[in-house]
Amino acid sequence: MPDQPRPPLLSRIPGWAWVALDAVVALLLAVGFLGLIASRNPAPPDALDHAVALATSLPLAVRRLWPRAVFVVVLAGGLGMREFLLPPADPFGLPLVLYTLATRSKAVPALLVAVAVTTQGLVEFPLRGQALDRLGLVLAIVVAAWTTGTAVRQRRLYTEQLAAKAEERARAEAAKERLRIARELHDVIGHSLSTIAVQAGVERHVGDAAEMSRALGSIEQTSRSALRETRRLLGVLREDGPADLAPAPGLGDLDELLARTRAAGLEVELRLDGEVRGEMELTVYRIVQEALTNVLKHAGARRATVLIERREEELVVEITDDGGNARERPYGHGLKGLRERVRVFGGEFEAGVRPVRGFRVMARLPL
Repeated sequence: MPDQPRPPLLSRIPGWAWVALDAVVALLLAVGFLGLIASRNPAPPDALDHAVALATSLPLAVRRLWPRAVFVVVLAGGLGMREFLLPPADPFGLPLVLYTLATRSKAVPALLVAVAVTTQGLVEFPLRGQALDRLGLVLAIVVAAWTTGTAVRQRRLYTEQLAAKAEERARAEAAKERLRIARELHDVIGHSLSTIAVQAGVERHVGDAAEMSRALGSIEQTSRSALRETRRLLGVLREDGPADLAPAPGLGDLDELLARTRAAGLEVELRLDGEVRGEMELTVYRIVQEALTNVLKHAGARRATVLIERREEELVVEITDDGGNARERPYGHGLKGLRERVRVFGGEFEAGVRPVRGFRVMARLPL
């Protein structure tokens, strides 16, 4: 079994580890800010100074949990820390929490507020020299933090959209495969059981031992064929072992199909003109199989004709019978399945009562 793809390294780090890292960063900044207010304050720092230093740093420990609230607290705390910082703006906590906010939402108002507060604290008139350099540096840090967070958010959304589309495609493919297998099982089991039922019902009233022996032999052959095809289909669904790779039935199997049908008491004539290759061969086989199954089950017919004719740009498959029980009715599951098979090839499908007697199934498949 191939190795499963692993997510990126940073995605494998648990959430509590990130919170712990944020707590360490917040404590280091708190120690640094407390040191600044002690060293750069001309007077001994009071409770308000300590509150400002802690408000600018400690909330960073929970920036991933409540980014908006932390942004407001850090922004307000940074206003009080200006007089202790060079340049007089917060180049640490505010950009970090702005980055976090941008990874969760567009955060354009937060960027504008951060730029306005930073500009207001750094602008000195005339704006030139060292003041201009400081303003440019701090604004670059703030904008870079927002831009990086926005890029991370967009990348995350893009990845999620790709994953959602991939999952949707996988579901669609799975549904398509289930439908295909359901059609195959319907065709295989429906035809075989109908043939067996007709043979068993007729031969129950026959006392001749030879006729009974032939009927039982035909039932055995039909059962084995159905079992073989069912195993092939179910083998596709197995994941714990190799699938049965027996080839799907094609035109070469029509003789066996017609033999089983004739053994059930229906005289069938085959008119085959041309060759069919590829996936279309299975579709032609299923059309004939389903049509003959319906004749056995519903038509009360004695004779059926199967025509497979290759024309210039299309293949025509037509099955007619002389049954007296045909009637106009909505498509059953089997005929609906055939209609979908034909539609896959861009063809046309018709099924209905013949003008005089019997039923007709016809498909035109473009070549």
